[in-house]
Amino acid sequence: MEFKKIQLNGFKSFADKTNFLIENGLTGIVGPNGCGKSNIVESLRWVMGETSAKSMRGSGMEDVIFSGTSNKTSKNIAEVSISVVNQNNEGPIQYRELDEIQIRRKIEKDKGSKFYINEKEVRARDAQMFFADLSTGAHSPSMISQGRIGALVTAKPTDRRAILEEAAGISGLHVRRHEAELRLGAAENNLKRADELRKQQERQLANLQKQAEEATKYKTISDEIKKIEAGLYYLKLIEIDKEIRIENEINTEAEGEVSGYNEKINELESQIKLETDKVNPLRERNIENLSRIQRLNLELQNLDEENTRIQEEIESIKKSLQTLDEDIDREKGIIIDANSNEKRLKEEKNELIEIDSKYFDTERLSNEDLENAKNKLEMEQEQVDLVVNKIAQGSLNLSLGPIENIKKNINRVKELIENNEINQSLTLLDRCIIELDNFLKDIENDKSRTELLQINEKSKNIKMLQEKYADSYSKNESIKKESIKRNERIKTIETEVESWKNLLINSEKMVNELTDRKNKLSVQLEQLENQPRTQAEKKGQTSENLRISEKEKNENEVIINETEEKIENLRNELNKIQEQSIQIRERKASSSATIEGLNKRKSDLLDRINSDLSLSEENILENSNLNGLEELPNHVDQEDLLDKKKQLREKLGSVNLKADEETSKYEIEIKKMEQDRSDLVTAIIKLKESINELNQKGRERLIEAFDKVNRKFNEVYTKLFNGGNAKLELVDSDDPLEAGLEMLVSPPGKRLQSITLLSGGEQALTALSLIFAVFLTNPSPICVLDEVDAPLDDANVTRFCNLLEELTKITNTKFIIVTHHALTMSKMDRLYGVTMPEKGISQLVAVDLQKAESMVA
Repeated sequence: MEFKKIQLNGFKSFADKTNFLIENGLTGIVGPNGCGKSNIVESLRWVMGETSAKSMRGSGMEDVIFSGTSNKTSKNIAEVSISVVNQNNEGPIQYRELDEIQIRRKIEKDKGSKFYINEKEVRARDAQMFFADLSTGAHSPSMISQGRIGALVTAKPTDRRAILEEAAGISGLHVRRHEAELRLGAAENNLKRADELRKQQERQLANLQKQAEEATKYKTISDEIKKIEAGLYYLKLIEIDKEIRIENEINTEAEGEVSGYNEKINELESQIKLETDKVNPLRERNIENLSRIQRLNLELQNLDEENTRIQEEIESIKKSLQTLDEDIDREKGIIIDANSNEKRLKEEKNELIEIDSKYFDTERLSNEDLENAKNKLEMEQEQVDLVVNKIAQGSLNLSLGPIENIKKNINRVKELIENNEINQSLTLLDRCIIELDNFLKDIENDKSRTELLQINEKSKNIKMLQEKYADSYSKNESIKKESIKRNERIKTIETEVESWKNLLINSEKMVNELTDRKNKLSVQLEQLENQPRTQAEKKGQTSENLRISEKEKNENEVIINETEEKIENLRNELNKIQEQSIQIRERKASSSATIEGLNKRKSDLLDRINSDLSLSEENILENSNLNGLEELPNHVDQEDLLDKKKQLREKLGSVNLKADEETSKYEIEIKKMEQDRSDLVTAIIKLKESINELNQKGRERLIEAFDKVNRKFNEVYTKLFNGGNAKLELVDSDDPLEAGLEMLVSPPGKRLQSITLLSGGEQALTALSLIFAVFLTNPSPICVLDEVDAPLDDANVTRFCNLLEELTKITNTKFIIVTHHALTMSKMDRLYGVTMPEKGISQLVAVDLQKAESMVA
């Protein structure tokens, strides 16, 4: 068989469907670390039946499903399939006729994985056996990684034997032998359980045979009891029939007496009906009178209530009229007040306007006086400023410190005057005068003294003018405030006048409305005062009708009482006759009920006879112990006989009535178990023969393969090491199937020694020698080498690649090599580059080196 293609979809980093073609010769897989090269190798092992999630570098098998990236969502399904071409009709028997076989494994989240061969679902073991028969598989020596080489070196000899079994082609044979041994163990256990079960069945059969004898005796006594019970039932039937005859005679006698009483009852009922027909019209008439009287009384009551209501309504209207008069008077008073207040306010407004016009000239004169006082004050202030400036310029021989202080105070006085703060300015001027007086006392120069005296005089004038200005300002402010108050009062008066006008309009409107309501109520009062006369007339007519109806009612009641007394006498007589008739009827009904009860008892007894004994009234006697007797026994004797038989049966205790049937059933089952045991023994013999045959074939093929692999191992080793020698030995057991495989090698220039004593590179070459020796002995369709050249130097890599080229020439094995080594890449026929154009998603890029070389050439 020939592997052609691996297809991955959603497996680890291969998110999209990816095809990896497996072609003849050497196929290399290259790429940087972490790009997903080993995922291709793992997909091959996974589809071959790998069951260990740890071997897949995951915590669970679902970890092989593409888990998504930042730009691509995760998937729920992962699939890997291998296409195998079978042109030479090789492989397992059931697939030899097929030209192409596809093995597919699919895993879905939370549902586990499934295997398919040509789209037909199969067991995982079936897929594993398929690849085992092809000398490959998930754990086959043909699937080699760098770690696998190290494991082969350090493995126990018994574990290393697997590679020899691979060479012998007995991996599938070994699995089949294991299954046969399991079936043999199960068959022997079944045989042991069958023997134990048969012994139990035989013991049970002996017990059932004893129970069958007791069951026969029990049935004989039961038949006798059944006949005695039939006789007892027959005696009860005879007694019931006798009681039925007696009750029938009583029933016939009662029927004659009932007929005579019925005639008397009919006659009395006719008389009662005649009298009732006479009195019924009177009763109906009286009912009408009662209804009329009740209606008339109700009318009188309603008239009285209506009269009372009218009087109350008249009083209510009068009170309302009185209230309306009071409201009208109140509103009229409001109108008078509104008119008088409006007139008063208008007069007050006119007076204020007149006063305001008189004070206008006064306010104007006050403003002029204030302005003149201010101007004079400013003129005096300017003259003082001139003197002060002279002093400040130094034209006078004076100390300038006090002068500067006075100047600042005068400037401050000017600011206060402009702001109309007169009191503060006067205070500040007094201070300036005091300072000047003190300053003058210290001056000796006459001219300076004269100038300063002039300033002092001006200051006094300024103070006088300020007092005059303050007086004018005060009068002016008083006049302005009074004018403002008059204007505010005028506005208030206008608001009040408007309010009184609105109140006047509302009151006039309210007077009109109240007057209308008063007129309406007066009309209504007049109408109500006329109604009592009409009500009195209606009441008189109603009272007369009431008197006539009561008289007619009393006359009818006398006639009704006389007739009812007569009817009552007739009914008393009828009741006596009916009671007598009822007694007779009850006696007849009791007799009929007794007859019915007896018939029911008889029917129930016959049903019970049919249920318990399967007999009827016609055949019960002939199936009883009373058949043929001239004198029948009484009930007591028959029941005593029945009790004795039942006691005898009870002494037998619990009896298995189905013992006969169960005995036959157990005899049949024991015969069947003997036949099954015979089949199991035959199967065990055949299984043992099969296991022995498998062991024999396995030993023969293993020894044959050992000899071939041993020779090839030495040849390959010599090529890889350029000398030296190597051999294999079976150790730890004389049975080749249980023995371990030991490698003894001697590199050039060294003695024969164990492989564990070699260097890392020598160990790798030795392990590769053994693996390639197996291929030369029993070539596998495919061989995967995952970075096995990592521990080798360039020289050994060259020899390793040369050996691979020789193997491709002498075998049909297709090699897939994962490598980082440039020399190894150069020896490949084609390369697959694994890249990650998008982080977390792997893609394949293929390069055929043979075609590239031919194109360059």
